[in-house]
Amino acid sequence: MGNSFFVEVACRQVDCMGERICGDSFLCRRVAGGARTIVVLSDGMGHGVKANILSTLTSTMLTGFVSRHEDITRIAELILKTLPVCSVRKISYSTFTVIDIDNRTGEVQAVEYDNPRMMLIREDGPVDLQGEEISFHNREGRVQKFLRSRFTVRRGDRLVLVSDGVTQSGQRAGRYRFGWGRENLCQTVCYLTVFNREITSADLAAQILSKATLNDDGRPSDDMSAVVIHFREPRRLLVASCPPAFPEEYPALARRVAEFQGTKAVCGYPVAEVLANQLGLSVERDEFSGDPSIPPVWRIPSFELVTEGIVTLNRMLELLERPGGTFEGDDAVRRFCRLLLRHDEITFLIGTKRNLNAEGLPDEFELRRNMLRRLAALMESRYGKQVFIRYV
Repeated sequence: MGNSFFVEVACRQVDCMGERICGDSFLCRRVAGGARTIVVLSDGMGHGVKANILSTLTSTMLTGFVSRHEDITRIAELILKTLPVCSVRKISYSTFTVIDIDNRTGEVQAVEYDNPRMMLIREDGPVDLQGEEISFHNREGRVQKFLRSRFTVRRGDRLVLVSDGVTQSGQRAGRYRFGWGRENLCQTVCYLTVFNREITSADLAAQILSKATLNDDGRPSDDMSAVVIHFREPRRLLVASCPPAFPEEYPALARRVAEFQGTKAVCGYPVAEVLANQLGLSVERDEFSGDPSIPPVWRIPSFELVTEGIVTLNRMLELLERPGGTFEGDDAVRRFCRLLLRHDEITFLIGTKRNLNAEGLPDEFELRRNMLRRLAALMESRYGKQVFIRYV
């Protein structure tokens, strides 16, 4: 697949009517330096707190074992032998789907236990996934079965995972005698992706749940989860901040920026002047600002966004660190936040020039470097971005 392969993962959930907590659990973890992506969707029996505890236990154990490169088949057997069994129905208290993706080659290993079968959507339709049924005896001597599969995805493919609350939707409302079903779900997913090939994983998952909830007349009779995994080209962003220490290094900086394949932005007016001068471009101030306390925005041809540095960075950190923060607005801070969030790989290009005229004030380079480190860590840990910091 090459270095341009990116795995976009998103999950959306809806609680069962009358419950305040979802009985399904979802976990996504990138391991081995971002070379592998592990995705787990677990559905606890019933709904509410008890179901959530059981599904969370299952997903946490699966993610931990798989991330340590242990055999996925042995892991599935171990989990099924460990999970408690319902004394009445004689089945495990939690179902699950676990997927281990090699981001470099596109190879996927998956184990599915009693969840609706996952779907692979390629171009305009579904791909038939072949799996091997594995049987073993649990601790009570009963035979249990799960499905193991291995396949290689292509760029542009999508994997869709759902809990049975989605496929069984519409049954109690009388819309579907046996529930919405996997086939109807697959047709809906294909329709949505054909008419919007750039639809994000989050939006596709949300639309799946919107339709499933509508099937139940807006009163879900079970927890619903939809996970969408999109294998695509990464969206790359370069952010230049602070000029190099010596003028003779300006051409090298401009060359690196000009050769970058992706979106370009500047955070810091001094480096904006350097780049504009080196690239033979003009710098124009954008007078409009939605918040007078936030520094203005400038315009340079071929750059998506050009802003001031320290103040803007500080306000961006405040907003991105705030739970449930909103990024709607036309000021520099919110525009920069939206720019960061819609890209997958972010490279910060930081010059080492210091402010020699700022006697008695903190070193601007150190302030900027510390802020960018905090921003990089935040984008990786909370927002799942891949961030690189390069000094020039």
